[in-house]
Amino acid sequence: MKRTLPLVLLVVSILLQACGEATPVSEIPSSDPTAVSSEAVMVTPESVPSAEPTLIQVQAVSHITIPTEGVTDRATAHDNENSLSFETKKVKTGDFLRKNRFERPFTAVDMNYLPDVDIADFSITSDDSFFYIKISFIGLDPQTQSLTGSYGVEVDRNADGRAEILLTTRPPYTTEFSADNVAVYFDINSDVGGSSINRPDNYGSDGFEAIIFDLSKGVYPEGDPDFAWARLSTYGDLPAIEFAFKKWMFDGGKEQFMWSVVASDAVLDPSQFYFHDNFTAEEAGAANTDDPTYPLKDLAGIDNTCRVPLGFQVAGNEPFGCYVKGGEVEQRAEPSAEGPAATCGQFSELCKRTENSLLLFATQQ
Repeated sequence: MKRTLPLVLLVVSILLQACGEATPVSEIPSSDPTAVSSEAVMVTPESVPSAEPTLIQVQAVSHITIPTEGVTDRATAHDNENSLSFETKKVKTGDFLRKNRFERPFTAVDMNYLPDVDIADFSITSDDSFFYIKISFIGLDPQTQSLTGSYGVEVDRNADGRAEILLTTRPPYTTEFSADNVAVYFDINSDVGGSSINRPDNYGSDGFEAIIFDLSKGVYPEGDPDFAWARLSTYGDLPAIEFAFKKWMFDGGKEQFMWSVVASDAVLDPSQFYFHDNFTAEEAGAANTDDPTYPLKDLAGIDNTCRVPLGFQVAGNEPFGCYVKGGEVEQRAEPSAEGPAATCGQFSELCKRTENSLLLFATQQ
């Protein structure tokens, strides 16, 4: 049975209450043969205090820049996987709660294997407009014969271990790129990971607290409802999820960052990152029978990867980093000071084009 984690994101309810300030939709000529539209949906904001539910009409958007295929290979990596050993109901390696590395493609307690959560390979390509990140899995969900998990990409611009951006998906998936089941979150206050990136702490981080893209809520960067997409794909013989996201968010074409991927059998909760800061060892359980907290408990059905460099040569001591062949070697982006100024300093164009969302967040702090 799929588990369900609570999604507590203050800024989502703020944005829903302030829907009148949402980014306006650009006028797209209806005669444009390349344009496709997302249908309007009805949203009921659960956290808006009202005697009766408030229905919000989310305006349909028209898409112009639709991703196709990456034409330039940038990097490929392989994750630990359990295709040959899952019947033992344990993992051999790759699961280290204290290091925020998880190899847990199993259900809680019963340790039933979840092949559509078990990451096999992950790669990044690009074209003139988009980066494409593909995540392959050992197999499909046995009951539905589909990919039923929630999948994500973390982007760490200055390689300090604190990802600034989280892209997530939600099922169902189609073989055509869709922007309707993608959400993108921003850590504007730069507190993901708490006070110590590489170990658990009680800092009280709110994770990725600002939402900057979710068409179901009418939220997207100004002038660009084509910012992020996802689709069902393949990688060799394996099923895969492929993300596409706009390159313009990297100011001045300086495409230097680290990235990693994550898979979950439940909807990914951006407020729970990083997971080792939100679960004790006893609460989380373990995937290795040598651990006294075995089997998995509250933190089950989750798999993530080490972090891959793109656009610069790693020093080897980057938090969560892994060595990968390939990719261009350029000058590394210099780390900025901590706090909101650092985040927007690294993504100034993105902050400018999501100003309404970020200002609404800032007024609540």
